[in-house]
Amino acid sequence: MRGKKAFPAIIDCDPGVDDALALALAVASPEMDLRAVTTVHGNIPARMAYRNARRMVSFLHDNLKRLGLAPPVYAGAGKPIGRGRIDRTISYAIHGKDGLGDLFRRRESSVLETNDDSRSSDQVIAGLALEFGKALCVIAIGPLTNLALAIKRDRKALAGVGRIVVMGGAARMPGNVTPAAEFNVYCDPEAAELVMNCGAPITMIGLDVTRQALLPSTSLKGGGPFRRALRELVCPYAGFSKSRRGVDGVTLHDPLAVAAAIETGLVDTLRRKVSVECGGGPSRGMTVVDLRPEAGGSHKSATGVDVALGVDAKRFLRFFLKRLGSYHGWV
Repeated sequence: MRGKKAFPAIIDCDPGVDDALALALAVASPEMDLRAVTTVHGNIPARMAYRNARRMVSFLHDNLKRLGLAPPVYAGAGKPIGRGRIDRTISYAIHGKDGLGDLFRRRESSVLETNDDSRSSDQVIAGLALEFGKALCVIAIGPLTNLALAIKRDRKALAGVGRIVVMGGAARMPGNVTPAAEFNVYCDPEAAELVMNCGAPITMIGLDVTRQALLPSTSLKGGGPFRRALRELVCPYAGFSKSRRGVDGVTLHDPLAVAAAIETGLVDTLRRKVSVECGGGPSRGMTVVDLRPEAGGSHKSATGVDVALGVDAKRFLRFFLKRLGSYHGWV
């Protein structure tokens, strides 16, 4: 990255264990100038998401060898723009009651100070979109409510960003919260439908590729205090994966979205029209991707979403672990 300017970015999240790991990757990546972390309801209620993001950003900043100011954190939407309530039973089983595997109940950590800037997440997203235009990358790793509200606030500004990377949906496989729907999209299908068709360049990092992005339990063995902290962080998630899915490790849904924003060619995509089912039946929250050959729409088409269908999982894991090695106490 020597001589190359870092690109401005926003991470919109609902921390969440894998959100926390995604933040760890982003903060440690010099290619990215993280201008804001915005928070939203999802894995946990909005007030907890805001608290967790502040705690995690502060913790990461305190443990990073590279100096610099921590990115500001902004509170966002507490409910979907559409109807319905979120059942967080599975979320709490995966992420723990506090969303972060009780990491900060077992250790003291400084907490990022509350911003003097009182803007909401959607205001910040719209403002930065207007300020940076095509230079800006928005990485959305929670429900898309904040982005939808930002679009309603200034559609032209959001359509003019360089890229929106969405962790959500599935093109060729069942959902993970219902047979049809992936969790982030299911939390607010109306918001997802609005975002997918807002006119911005969008990359959809769905279950088709994130399910291949596995962090084996052995990768977090040993090491220093920072690696031990991450081991505690993922403990509930690892236990859930082992008991419910027979997988020895954790799936890196959100970190893959961050990595795809940084690393060219990490995922293989196909540009296609994506619609989100917003009805009240069993398909609510389903991302309908038109994969018919006759649908056309080459990767260079001006419309549609770049849907990730393949990933170099080994390359991603090497990249992820190398960046974690930037932190004090990894080894």
